[in-house]
Amino acid sequence: MRYDVVIIPESFHRFGKHNMEHVCVPMVIEDRSYDIAMEILNGIDRVLKARFDVSVETPQGDDCDVVYRKYTVGRDGKKAIVHAKLRRIGSDCPGIIGNRRSVFEFERDIEEVISEIEGCLS
Repeated sequence: MRYDVVIIPESFHRFGKHNMEHVCVPMVIEDRSYDIAMEILNGIDRVLKARFDVSVETPQGDDCDVVYRKYTVGRDGKKAIVHAKLRRIGSDCPGIIGNRRSVFEFERDIEEVISEIEGCLS
């Protein structure tokens, strides 16, 4: 069985009197074994908790989501949401369309994912 790690950041911006939701393009770290995918997901979890004020929920995802974490992150008075999923991939569970990423050098590549999240949230 193969698994994707899916990261979907969304932020809220003031536009006049209204808050506008901005959902960034999903990042997909694709086609991994369960153990490697969980290590990547947990690495992203550790860095998010180190860099932001974080609260975490574990809502029920769809049948293909093995792990689903919804982070409410804040820094400098700004708040945003980051959805992180470990998703089973198979004939009954299609992949998510998004920016395909690879993780070859763990620390560096996790930092790049976090940088993209920060860019979306700013």
